[in-house]
Amino acid sequence: MTFDYYCSDGQSDTASWQGQVRLITTVKPYELTVTARNSSFHIICGTYTYGNFLCIPDLGVSTPLAALNDSFWNLEQLTINNPDLSETDAISIICALKALKSYLPI
Repeated sequence: MTFDYYCSDGQSDTASWQGQVRLITTVKPYELTVTARNSSFHIICGTYTYGNFLCIPDLGVSTPLAALNDSFWNLEQLTINNPDLSETDAISIICALKALKSYLPI
């Protein structure tokens, strides 16, 4: 399954862009590819004993998540735990997860 989604930096109406999610697996843990603003990420996300998680194995990135639609907390965790990830890429990933919430029961 593939779908488009929209991102915004949340600070201005002009800073918005489109991304695309390609769901690779439909069983937990979920694998997907997120593409936005000339970046592409292979992501694994799902649940574990203490909540939800996100991993980007190619970059050595991992972080706990709140609900997929909790953009504020998830963005904060992703950027704090992975300072080398650009803010634009982090926003693209978090917006993709929020859009994914309507397709998956996580």
